[in-house]
Amino acid sequence: MGYIMALSFSKLTDSSLKQCVVQELENKILSGELKPGDRLPPERELASAMGISRSLVNLCILDLDSKGFVSINPRKGTFVNDFRRQGTLQILLSLMNYNSDRMDLELFDNMMDTRRLIEYECTRLAVQNAADRDLQKIGDAFHTMTEREDMQGFVNGNFSFHHALASASGNAVYAMIFNSFKPAIHCFLRLYFSAGNRRDASVEHHRELLDALMKRDEAAALEAIGRTLDMGISGLERIYKREIG
Repeated sequence: MGYIMALSFSKLTDSSLKQCVVQELENKILSGELKPGDRLPPERELASAMGISRSLVNLCILDLDSKGFVSINPRKGTFVNDFRRQGTLQILLSLMNYNSDRMDLELFDNMMDTRRLIEYECTRLAVQNAADRDLQKIGDAFHTMTEREDMQGFVNGNFSFHHALASASGNAVYAMIFNSFKPAIHCFLRLYFSAGNRRDASVEHHRELLDALMKRDEAAALEAIGRTLDMGISGLERIYKREIG
């Protein structure tokens, strides 16, 4: 049996190899296999174990240090940081991409609290600051939610609605923070909407929120985002803590 010559493969570059090594080390820290205070093996041992050059290991360690995952102590070694106490935005992004469906309960609760704070404030600001094109983007995302019957399409529309809401606030940092949660939020939305028939209620709550935004009615908009978040987060907490906890 011969080879299938039509197949094409991407060449593994130094940069992609470095990304793989950094990801491997990050995962060992986030999973708890490497704990705060642990000293990493010497670079020559890591290089030998991974089958890569010592210079590449050094670059990866420097990357982890810049993100806040480790601290380099000259002549003593490289030690794992407590990322919960010494965390950075880069670590938050890594957390959002690391097994979102297995996030521990404390971090899950922290994330839900953060989402409430951001979305309430974005809703308040959007009523004041949203341009017509911002409201159009929110409306387009809502129509995606109502028209797509497949799970992924509905989830994409739901996320796009809330990301457009964050963008409509006029605060670019809020929009960037919300977007950094994308992998985890997508995972949570799929988990939530796969259990029971929740789409109709969600669509209605988002319709109420869109109507309030279009009317520039701050009180109604805040009430609508509250109902939307309460329904979603409380339902997700029950599912998540039962299945993951």
